[in-house]
Amino acid sequence: MTIDVLHPLIHSLTKSEKRYCRLTTGGSGVDKGFLRLFDCLLAHDTLNEELTVELDRQFPGSTLEPARKHLYRVVMQRLRQFEQNQRVEVRIGQLLHDSQILYERGLVQASQDQLEKARLLAQQHERGLYAVLAARQQAEQWVRLQFDGVDEPALASLHDQIRQQLDQSQAALQHAALYETLLFRYQARGVVGSPADTLRLNDLLLEEYQLLNRQTRTGPSRRSFALLQQHLHFQSAYFRMIGDGAGSLRVYRELETLFARNPTLWTHQPLYYVQLLEGILADLRLLEQYEAMPYFIDRLRLIDTPVQGLNRLVPYLALYFSLLRLVDARHYTDAVALLAPYQADPAGFERELSQLPMTTRTEFDLLLVRLNLGLGQLSAGLHRLNRVLALPARSLPGTLYT
Repeated sequence: MTIDVLHPLIHSLTKSEKRYCRLTTGGSGVDKGFLRLFDCLLAHDTLNEELTVELDRQFPGSTLEPARKHLYRVVMQRLRQFEQNQRVEVRIGQLLHDSQILYERGLVQASQDQLEKARLLAQQHERGLYAVLAARQQAEQWVRLQFDGVDEPALASLHDQIRQQLDQSQAALQHAALYETLLFRYQARGVVGSPADTLRLNDLLLEEYQLLNRQTRTGPSRRSFALLQQHLHFQSAYFRMIGDGAGSLRVYRELETLFARNPTLWTHQPLYYVQLLEGILADLRLLEQYEAMPYFIDRLRLIDTPVQGLNRLVPYLALYFSLLRLVDARHYTDAVALLAPYQADPAGFERELSQLPMTTRTEFDLLLVRLNLGLGQLSAGLHRLNRVLALPARSLPGTLYT
């Protein structure tokens, strides 16, 4: 793996992850070249000529290549180990692997016990496709055992479980596809500007209606958390796209209740919960209900996730909406005070902003331009605005150019 990838990978590690990497790679007899490379990359915040010179000095000739290859293997291995108990999918995968190992060594009952644990864990966390994998692995073991100790009702029950899980997973994936398509249109085009534009959304509305009808035939009790979540996200995105902030907020309240009732099903992967809070805050701002925003901003701040990208994005979303509320109210002095801890290291603050998703970074930059103008800092505001204008058009949120 190249230095262009290794450098940001190393700098994405949390303090706990860095400590874990060091603790588990020490010891006598270990090639320390990759550890020197690890420290060298950490010592340089940016990829620049200074880092290149330092690498040439510490790793002359062809010694850099084996060090970087080994460092990449070690870091990825340690990250897998570090996160193995934090991700439900990894835990299920380990149980499936353990079952396979036990079966191949003749420990059939122990193998079946691991499969049952994997199946129950998958069902508990609504990981339908993993439940299918566990059930199929069990069926394959029964075949190899020539169905010893298995009767036909047990086999039929297993097949029925597989069909149910596949049906639920397929419905959830179809809802996800509809929501993602609508969300793409919203972010690319913004709020619809005419009745004709609204009519163009009917294809997605019709598909969702038909999907819900098919699900109703199976009974509402069969609807999973993922399916209900995607349905409500779709509805809220539709209301936002047609400019109905009140309707969108009403659906988001339902969605918030759904998340509150099922915390174990999303805490390990809180992407949709972050989108929920972001949507609520955007709607509250649209409706000028600023007094209700601090509660949801605090909910954002409470999110503690190991997911890379989100753990960088969430604190800046909380900061963005806090600043937005103050700038809208023209409380510029309070906004400056809120930014003060970040301005202590301006280069670090700009570097963190540059690592946000492009549209989020653009929205943040434009908010800072508004703050500069409110403070009478025309030169600083113009400098930042010119930087935004130099970005590709896709960096502009759809709502800014519709």
